[in-house]
Amino acid sequence: MSPIDAFYAVWANARDAFGQGTPQAGAQFDDSAALRQLGSDVASAAPGSAWSGDAASAYDAKNTGHRTVIERIADLDQRLGKTIDQSARIVTAGRQNLATLRDWVTDAANSVPPGKQRELLLTQIASKGLERLGEIVRGANADLTDVARDITKLGTEYGALNPKQTPAFLGEEKPDDDADKTDMSSGDINQVDRANRELLQEMFDEYQQLPDGQIKTDRLADIAAIREALKVADSHLIYLEKPDDPSQMIPAAVSVGDPFTADHVSTTVPGVSSTTRGAIAGMAGEAAELRNEARDIAEQVGASQNIATIAWVGYQPPLDMTDPAVLNDDLAQAGAPKLTSFLSDLDAASTNPNQTTALFGHSYGSLTSGIALGDGASQYVDNAVLYGSPGFQADKPADIGMTDDNFFVMAARDDPINTIGALAPYHGWGSDPNDIINEDGKLRFRFQHLETDAGDTPIPGYETKTGASGHSEYGRDAGERMTGYNLAAILLDRPDLTVKETPLSW
Repeated sequence: MSPIDAFYAVWANARDAFGQGTPQAGAQFDDSAALRQLGSDVASAAPGSAWSGDAASAYDAKNTGHRTVIERIADLDQRLGKTIDQSARIVTAGRQNLATLRDWVTDAANSVPPGKQRELLLTQIASKGLERLGEIVRGANADLTDVARDITKLGTEYGALNPKQTPAFLGEEKPDDDADKTDMSSGDINQVDRANRELLQEMFDEYQQLPDGQIKTDRLADIAAIREALKVADSHLIYLEKPDDPSQMIPAAVSVGDPFTADHVSTTVPGVSSTTRGAIAGMAGEAAELRNEARDIAEQVGASQNIATIAWVGYQPPLDMTDPAVLNDDLAQAGAPKLTSFLSDLDAASTNPNQTTALFGHSYGSLTSGIALGDGASQYVDNAVLYGSPGFQADKPADIGMTDDNFFVMAARDDPINTIGALAPYHGWGSDPNDIINEDGKLRFRFQHLETDAGDTPIPGYETKTGASGHSEYGRDAGERMTGYNLAAILLDRPDLTVKETPLSW
C-alpha cells in the first residue's frame, strides 16, 4: 500500500465516524413555544379574587407548581434545541474540513513529478495529511464531548424536576425504577442473588408473552445465557436490569465468589459482539478460571484466597466488526457511565474495608473502561489492565486517574487490533496503546506492558505458562496462559509478581 493509499484508508475511517445524511437539527427537540403557551394557559386558571379560602390557596399552590415546571421544561427544551444545533454544526464542519483535506492531498500528490524523490515526497504529503486529519478529528471530538456534557447536564436538570409538581397531562406518574434494576446496597450476596433471580423469572414470564420474532428470541436468549452462566460453581447474579424497551439487551453481571466480602475483586468488561446472550456464559467460565489461578498464586505466596471475579455485561457493545459503531466511541461513551455506576455501587455495598478492586477491559471494552476511568471510576479501582485495545482516550495513565504502577496494557504481537490501536490518535482515542517512547535515552512503552508470550513466572517452582495469540485468547485458559497469570497477579494487587514486557521483546 502506498503512503497516499494509506492516507485514504485512514481518511475513509475518519469520514465514516462523522456519519451520513443531514445532521439532525434542534428544532424537532424544542417544544418551548408550545410549552410557554401552555404555561400561560395554566396561569390564566389561577383562582384570582373570585375564589378565596383554604381550598383556593391549596389549588393556587398546585397551579403555581404546575406552571413553574412547565416553564422550566420550556427553558430546558430551548437549550436542548440549541445544543443539538451546535452538534450538527460541528459534524457539518468536520465533514467539510475532511473533504478539503482530501482534495489537498490529492492535488499535492498529483503535482509530484516522477523521479527518485517521488516516494519520499508522497510520504511527506501523506504524513502531513494524517497530521492534519488527526487535528480535525481531535478538534471535532473535543467539541462533541463538550456537547455531550451539556446534554448530560440537561438530562440531570430534566430529571431534577420534582415529579410531584408535574401535572398529569404531561405524563404518567414516574415509575419506581428500583423495581426494574438490581439493588446491591444490602451487601448480602444471598439476598442480592435471590432478588435478581426472582426478577429474571418475572422477565422470562413477561417476554414469553411477546409476539414471535427477533425481539422475543433475543430476550429469551439473554435469559437463557444468564441461567447458563449461573451453572458455574459458586456463581451469583449480582446485577440485573430490565430494559425499558424490550428490543434492548438485558444488562447483567455474574460474580464467582462473594464480591461484598472478598479481599480481592475483579470486574471484566467485554468488547465487540459480547452481548449478554453471546458472552455472559463464557465470561462466567473464564471468571472461574481466573479465580482459580489467583487462588493458586495466593497459595504459593501466602496471600488471601478470599477472591471474587465478576463478568460484567452491562452495556451494549458493537454487534460485530462490520458494525459501523466500531469506528466511533458512541457505545463506549454510553456504556462508561453504566460501568462507573456499577463499580460505585459495588464499592458502596462492600463490607470489607481492605478490599482491592481490579478492572479488566478487553477490545472495545478497554475503550469503555478507559472512558469510565477518566470520568471518575478510577476512585473505585486499585489496578487496571486493558488488553487487545484500540485505544482508551489517554496519553498517559494520569489522564484516566491511574499511575505507571497500577495501570497496565497487554497486546499479543499478532493481535490484528494493534493496527487499529496505532490509529488511536486519529480517532481521538488517545495514544497508541503500544506506543514506544524514548525517555532519557531509554526506550520504554508509553503504558506499562505485561507479557503475553510463553515463559516462566517470578514464583520459584511455579509452572511455565503458554503464550496468547490473536485477539481472543487473553482471558481464556487463565491457568495455562501467561496472560491469565498476569491478570491473576494484578487481581491479587501484586504487580510485583507480574511478568513485564519491554520494547526489546516486542
